[in-house]
Amino acid sequence: MELRVSSGTLSYLGLSNNRCMEDPTTAYLLLPGGPCRGGCVYCPQATGDERWLSRVSWPLMELEEILEPLRHSDLQRTCLQSPDVEGFEDRILEAVDMLELAQKPVSISAPPLSTRTLDMLRDGPVDNIGVGIDAVTDELRASTKKNYSPEVFWHYLGNALDIYGPEHVTAHFIVGMGEGLEEVAHAVYRAAKNGARVSLFSYVSKGEEPDIAYYRQAQLLAHLVEEGHDPFDAISIIKEGDGIEQIIEDGSVFQTQGCPGCNRPYYTTRPGREHRNYPRKPTWEEIQKITKDLKTR
Repeated sequence: MELRVSSGTLSYLGLSNNRCMEDPTTAYLLLPGGPCRGGCVYCPQATGDERWLSRVSWPLMELEEILEPLRHSDLQRTCLQSPDVEGFEDRILEAVDMLELAQKPVSISAPPLSTRTLDMLRDGPVDNIGVGIDAVTDELRASTKKNYSPEVFWHYLGNALDIYGPEHVTAHFIVGMGEGLEEVAHAVYRAAKNGARVSLFSYVSKGEEPDIAYYRQAQLLAHLVEEGHDPFDAISIIKEGDGIEQIIEDGSVFQTQGCPGCNRPYYTTRPGREHRNYPRKPTWEEIQKITKDLKTR
């Protein structure tokens, strides 16, 4: 069975000569077979260029070739991602059956899966489901995720939570698509109150990215809401700056969030640029830069 494997994963497993500036902690795999029927305007998979996803290149490999290197590696999990292509549910099940040989927990990030498929995956090595809600408002999803009903991924999030339970499902949101902090807060609150983890991605289109200070505020906001603050209180805390110094100094808020053992080194940042989501604990110098950026808002 052929899958696409992220260039960073291949490098870490010793299967390519490329060098990683930041090591992954998860193996990232992708079903081939585009173009994706989702039609998301920000994703190269929708154009048929399936070699790329989220700033990362994905060479084709036989899955059998990576199973042994993966099993003997210290990577903490495998993340299998899928575009919306013909037969993707059956192909995910086939891939997961083979991945069980690697003896790593598996996460799945895919278009909405049926209840039957979720039940079948739950009986194997798949312990986490990622749900790409993406834009935080119905209006933005309608204009950027054009081939789906705006609410379909929220319904899918609920189905996944029913089957997998709290803390085993992650809601993915893309920040910087024209929304405001209040809309980010309400989307995070809706996901978190039902037991989902929240993971933020930084939007990129034709090289344009959201203001870094705005993205840092969104990260703080998501943390506060997940910790139990309602959206209005969380926004007030960020705007007033009261009591957030310790959160900033700890730095973990600015690391990749989501499934255990996932750090996605270059999903939100080009190599050589400042990390939007740090794949490790930020250094003291990086914390100083984050603090400076937040003071500019």
